[in-house]
Amino acid sequence: MALTRRAAARRTAGRRAAVRRSAKRSNKRVAKRVAPKPAAKPVLPVRKQIVPLEPVLYKLCKPGWAVIVDRTPNALGTRFVCPFCPKSHRVPGPVRGFKKMRHAQWGRLRRVEE
Repeated sequence: MALTRRAAARRTAGRRAAVRRSAKRSNKRVAKRVAPKPAAKPVLPVRKQIVPLEPVLYKLCKPGWAVIVDRTPNALGTRFVCPFCPKSHRVPGPVRGFKKMRHAQWGRLRRVEE
């Protein structure tokens, strides 16, 4: 089977086109190298750990009962409804619970604001 000039030219043209297409594809796949950009802001040093607040006990209206409060510095005060009387009291931080205490220990505590 002899090839004519026309058929041979078509074959080579087809091969050339295929080679060009594959070259374009491989160029697209190559990752472009980009220089790393300098950081916009300098890295801040790590701040010291936040110390958890120490719970403080306050005397309630009912003898022998205290309220556990996380005392926050310069807090205006948190109001909570007393479980022993119809009033609400003010303490300098969030209430964490109530505690039954012995009479001698309870007498030394500060009283809640009414």
